[in-house]
Amino acid sequence: MRPPSRSVVAVLQIVGTELLVILIGVCFATLLAVIVAALWLHGDAQSRGMDATVWIVLLILASFFGGFIGFAIVVVVYLVVRGNHPVGGAMPYGYVPYPVAPQAACPVCGGPMTWYPEYQRWYCPSCGQYR
Repeated sequence: MRPPSRSVVAVLQIVGTELLVILIGVCFATLLAVIVAALWLHGDAQSRGMDATVWIVLLILASFFGGFIGFAIVVVVYLVVRGNHPVGGAMPYGYVPYPVAPQAACPVCGGPMTWYPEYQRWYCPSCGQYR
């Protein structure tokens, strides 16, 4: 078998060097994307009252073991889960908490009465009767 000519070896060395530079550039771009995403995810999770450390660890592990696919999965899952955690830890839009029961006085003894929604009636603990 004949050894490759010097021109073929020179072309492979040039192309190999260019591919190596491209590969290193892609690695740095990926590392930069993970760092930027981790900083954004940490700030957003903290503003929503979520455990930011868990999300950062998940993002780093998924990126390390799963590459871009793992990175994308964690970001998508976070975007879905964060919808249930509004900014500042407030109640979600449209959420109606239990209404505060109005205060009432017993018509017989004048003592405070308690509203029981399951019976839809007032109860006077002093008289021991529903009104």
